[in-house]
Amino acid sequence: MRDNFSSSSLEFESPACRTDIAGRLFPCQVRHSAVLDYYGESQLAERAATDFFEFIPLEPSGLITIIGHVSGQTPAAAALLAPAMLGFLRTRLRGDGGGDIRRVVRDLNRTLCDTLPDTFYAALFCAAIYPQRREMRYVNAGHEPALLARRGVERVHRLESTGTVLGLTPRAGFGQRSIALEPGDCMAAFTDGVADAADPAGNSFGAPGVLHALCGHSGARASAMAAAILDAVRQFADPAAPAGDRTVAVARLNPVLRDPLLEAGIDDPAFAVA
Repeated sequence: MRDNFSSSSLEFESPACRTDIAGRLFPCQVRHSAVLDYYGESQLAERAATDFFEFIPLEPSGLITIIGHVSGQTPAAAALLAPAMLGFLRTRLRGDGGGDIRRVVRDLNRTLCDTLPDTFYAALFCAAIYPQRREMRYVNAGHEPALLARRGVERVHRLESTGTVLGLTPRAGFGQRSIALEPGDCMAAFTDGVADAADPAGNSFGAPGVLHALCGHSGARASAMAAAILDAVRQFADPAAPAGDRTVAVARLNPVLRDPLLEAGIDDPAFAVA
């Protein structure tokens, strides 16, 4: 592997831009539409952010949700990789409408392996939501499992890993899974800074802490759900312990959604469920 950061496929920010990364790439993002409500937020432990997230709208009403974490020799060096990865994903996923996430993630992994030293790797969760089809497709490359809470948080699915972290080997394979959606479903994705936050006794916040926060805000806006998760982890975590970046991305399907299958005259829809 080359020990520099130049590549025809990945364009890295210069060190002079590092202090501006958080303000440009990791803001709160709020969107509301007829079918989707989504929001993301990063609480950064250092000026050089190693978490990242992004929402990419798909025509006519879909959405790609990206969230991840970069690790490297230093947080500052790792932070340079995040905008390059987002640029790669943004271009490729928009190009094919989010149809083959697995192929895009595979190509990103190969590019990272060809470009970066062995000391860098990245965890990534990427999901494409298609409200009118009531379907979600996702790839989880060594990231914390996202949670898909059914309406009212009565049932919860863990969107487990479908492959290893990016940057380990160019031969890595990645699975893509599909799951049927229902009106009112809510997907909450979060980085390890949320899951691994520990209280003074050493207990981790984990998925149970995220789920507890969601249960207390069932039916709320995505922004309220994300704020509840971040507030809960802040109250849970030992204030004396060092904290990492904490990032949450929430996407919620409108509970009042016209049935596109009836409108299209389709009698026997089929979905692949993970």
